[in-house]
Amino acid sequence: MIEVVAQAICDPAQALDQVPHSLAVQWPDAPALELTVALASAADAAQVVFEEVGETGQRAQHVWRLAAMVAADVHYVMLGKAGACTAADLLAFWQREDCT
Repeated sequence: MIEVVAQAICDPAQALDQVPHSLAVQWPDAPALELTVALASAADAAQVVFEEVGETGQRAQHVWRLAAMVAADVHYVMLGKAGACTAADLLAFWQREDCT
């Protein structure tokens, strides 16, 4: 999952805003917070290499923001759900809220 995000960060042709949705589609049974960890880990790795300069560094910053937004969505979903939250639960939430 981290590799998919890292590739997206380094590919300026790829729309970053769709990455969380793509991860959830590819790994629907994954714990939802795993998406956040993948986004944050890839963004951190990209910043270690590229810092915050240039297009890749700016894209890494954008992925940090996406990680924060996904984490907030996970928290929101978990407030209304007993038990673990999966990526599929996030997909359902995003569809209900028209966030995709």
